[in-house]
Amino acid sequence: MIVDLYYLGKKFSPAFFLISFLLFATSTFSQTGSISGHVIDQTSKAALPGANVVLEGTSFGAATNLDGNYIIRSIPVGKYTVTVSYIGYNSTSVQVDITADKTIEQNFSLIAKSVESKEVVVTAQALGQRGAINQQLTSNTIANIVSAEKISQLPDASAATALSRLPGLSLMNGDQVVIRGIQAKENLILVNGIQLPSTDLNTRATNLGFISSNMLSSIEVIKVVTPDMDANAIGGVVNLRLREAPTGFHFDVLSQGNFNQQDRTWKNYRFWASASNRFLDDKLGVFIQANADRLDDGNDQTSAAYGDQGYSLDRGLNPYQINTFTFSDQQNVTSTAGGSILLDYKLPNGKIMLQNTVSNAIYDNASYNTQFDLAGSRIIYSLNRDKNDKKLLVNALEAEYNFGNLKGELTLSHSYSNKSTDIRYGDPGDNVDFQNSSDAAPFGLDSAGFPITYSTARRIMTPDDVLKIKINPDDYKGAIIQDWAVIRSQAFKQHIYNAKLDFTLPVSFSTDFSAEFKVGGKVTRSTRSNDLEEWYKRTGDANFYTTVTDFIPGKTLSNINPLLFTDLQNTDYTRGQYFLEGTYPYLYAFNVPLTDNFWTTALPGWGPSRHQAGSLRFDFNGAEIFSAGYLMGTFSIGPKLTLLTGARLEHYNMDYKASNFFVTHNVDGNGKVLDTLNTVNRNDQNLFPNAQLRYKFTDWADIRVAFSQTISRPDYNAILPNTYFSPGNNTTAGNPLLKPAVSTNYDVYLSFYNNEIGLFTVGGFYKRIKDVFYSTAIYYQNLQKYNIAFPDSAFWLSEGIAPPNPSELINTYINNPYPANVKGLEFEWQTNFWYLPEPFNSLVLNVNYTRVWSKMDYQQELNNSVSYIYIDPVTGRRYTRFNYVTTDTTYSDRLLNQGNDIVNVALGVDYKGFSGRISFNMQGNVITNVSSNPEQDSYTGNIYKWDFTLKQELPIDGLSVSLSGINIFHNPIKTYQKFTRTVGGTIVDNPATTIYTPREFGLNLRYTL
Repeated sequence: MIVDLYYLGKKFSPAFFLISFLLFATSTFSQTGSISGHVIDQTSKAALPGANVVLEGTSFGAATNLDGNYIIRSIPVGKYTVTVSYIGYNSTSVQVDITADKTIEQNFSLIAKSVESKEVVVTAQALGQRGAINQQLTSNTIANIVSAEKISQLPDASAATALSRLPGLSLMNGDQVVIRGIQAKENLILVNGIQLPSTDLNTRATNLGFISSNMLSSIEVIKVVTPDMDANAIGGVVNLRLREAPTGFHFDVLSQGNFNQQDRTWKNYRFWASASNRFLDDKLGVFIQANADRLDDGNDQTSAAYGDQGYSLDRGLNPYQINTFTFSDQQNVTSTAGGSILLDYKLPNGKIMLQNTVSNAIYDNASYNTQFDLAGSRIIYSLNRDKNDKKLLVNALEAEYNFGNLKGELTLSHSYSNKSTDIRYGDPGDNVDFQNSSDAAPFGLDSAGFPITYSTARRIMTPDDVLKIKINPDDYKGAIIQDWAVIRSQAFKQHIYNAKLDFTLPVSFSTDFSAEFKVGGKVTRSTRSNDLEEWYKRTGDANFYTTVTDFIPGKTLSNINPLLFTDLQNTDYTRGQYFLEGTYPYLYAFNVPLTDNFWTTALPGWGPSRHQAGSLRFDFNGAEIFSAGYLMGTFSIGPKLTLLTGARLEHYNMDYKASNFFVTHNVDGNGKVLDTLNTVNRNDQNLFPNAQLRYKFTDWADIRVAFSQTISRPDYNAILPNTYFSPGNNTTAGNPLLKPAVSTNYDVYLSFYNNEIGLFTVGGFYKRIKDVFYSTAIYYQNLQKYNIAFPDSAFWLSEGIAPPNPSELINTYINNPYPANVKGLEFEWQTNFWYLPEPFNSLVLNVNYTRVWSKMDYQQELNNSVSYIYIDPVTGRRYTRFNYVTTDTTYSDRLLNQGNDIVNVALGVDYKGFSGRISFNMQGNVITNVSSNPEQDSYTGNIYKWDFTLKQELPIDGLSVSLSGINIFHNPIKTYQKFTRTVGGTIVDNPATTIYTPREFGLNLRYTL
């Protein structure tokens, strides 16, 4: 850490900071004063966040915070006109007299805009929209907002759902946020400005599904970072702001039941309760919240796996055929519980806030699979099982204090996440299968009485053809357990410790030129560890049934009397009759509790407690330390022009330990750890310049132009210093020397806004991303060319192990030498039609459209063996030898998880005690897999989703009932691969997967005081 701070000091001279601050302070402490107050709705008395408070004809102004409060400091002495404006309300002005070294209080009550002197009632949805519009307009950068009213009026199930309606945002893996086509691991998730730890073992992505929307006051999506923010966000930053206690006692409780129409499950619920109050003359605020949820859902899915027909044609022209077709009925039960306690205390010149948030989610997942192996003419029955729990904890102490005009802010925080496995078996590729080994024909007999096979017909078969196959209804009765049985457990933990200190100082050079300077720094330490245990046994080994001989009543298990699928079958699987909308009932489900019990009972009889190769391969522990310093200035030049500029320096240190491992190919499949643990200690420094300009053409239009640089550090599994040498079988090596991806970003946004328009924005962005990393395979003899830290031959010989052959393929990660380019257009319109006659004046409209283009030349490593004739100079004998050459070529494609089009439309209405909202989302043509062969790339089709929420207030004050529907039209998600089915044929879209996500309905009762 001393080295870190020394480096920062050399780059950002402390003398420069000190002299600058002394000069600024000297200019501000003479003949200046301040003005502060709050802005509220005159009728409802609700705070109006994002209200614009300006001193007419000057460069001085401020925006109200979430509590509706504002303060403008360092104003030269004199008389001014203070004007407050807020979209949807009449502006108001007052005269004030600023005196030296004093703060005057000036509060404002705004009146909603009316039509022909008729009173306009501002409904909850309209107020929420106006809050979002005004906060977005007064933000010092390009951002989108979900306001407090919008969250609380018609609440979504989670923060992820609330975010998914914003411009340029979509979801991957259910609840991870994609911003402008940049996948989740390259975006930053914060709670009150505090970074959440990753909830993913391998990547830096964070899941949001278990963060309840009830604990949030607003959500900010910042698309252009400023120098006082962490730079590790290529797509953007999501900041979840937690609720604080307002004045008076408030209570909110909701109880909801959910129905999963796809699977006909009823035992689903959602519950939350919160209470808040202020004490000690409103100085101390206490907010307490708790939530609990349970959802039994899961996808219905079919998957076609295609393979090359074996022709040696040019890249992109090989004909493909169906190898396997799999039906998967997934049953996923997610139980979430959490809570938070927030304390805030108002000081005479500042505030202290203590935040404690905890969430725990239990994922109980089972996937029943029936696979048609068309190449082998057999049917395979299997179960993928994973039950685990994830925890998230955030503790933070935040303080702000005003030393005269100098504002100081301190944050000390700790966040923690972990994942622990209860039971896990049957991972894809582990071959825990049941299949018929007899002569029975799994697909029945043809007209001549011969078993039907599809090894040739599959060359032209489509998924629709497979769905028409009539299988032998007795095939499953003879299916026995085969291949390997593998069980895993995992304990993954991450801690993030953070300390941040910022100082802000306003400066007035004249009434037409003022500035605000901000300087600060932070130190973050992140520790990560993973401990994976693996047990496995061949099903035909002598001791496989040692502890489960009598597991099945009336049957003695042995190698000659093996476990059958029917021994573990769930014969009362009623939800299977609704599979694929009832068109293809699923019949081959497992009894999950019985199967779980079988594996856990069988495991102790397998001998050695774990499989070293699998257990140590993914184990690691280590730490990352980030230290940063920044200087930022916001300059106001007259009433129209604002310039924000500055720079941020970040220092990154990585210290990880992992294993060198050699797999011995004996009967038990174990291996051994070689030498000592691999250790890597690496340091990087990056400087991030930043400049953003805003110019107001008129009172109803402005333009924003921004330049910034951001970074994305490689996935954790890619930079680990581990090696796994399994001769001829999936040898891997991490690459601790991987560079981070650095993005240079350009943004231009034009906004139009007034009481009638609401807010209309059109913007464009361009990102050029260097050093994107990807996985590949390289010949062992060519690793040095790519600077991969895989042990050399001397190391293996010192361990008494024959080194890898030159032709051994090493799976690893490298940086792409070719940059990625992402560009896009965003359009958004938010408005409510208050000026129309009833009932149309109660309509609230939000619509946005994002078009994204991306392209990257992917470097492809082609590994070829080249033969040559060697003549021995002594004997003259001729030998054929080989060189193993790795050559580079390129192919172009989009970035992973980037969709071309994103459309969101939400139409809301409030009429007397009724509120309703219907929303539509379309995410177009997402690329889900990029491969070295274009035939193996996969894309989704357009994804459509319709939701609605209806709420009616009941005669008892504060009591309401709501009905909601999610995915109400039950549109499937389909993926495709582009290839030809015949030599020289037309390249077409071939269906790969079809996924039905559940249609869900919820009915809730809510009481708010």
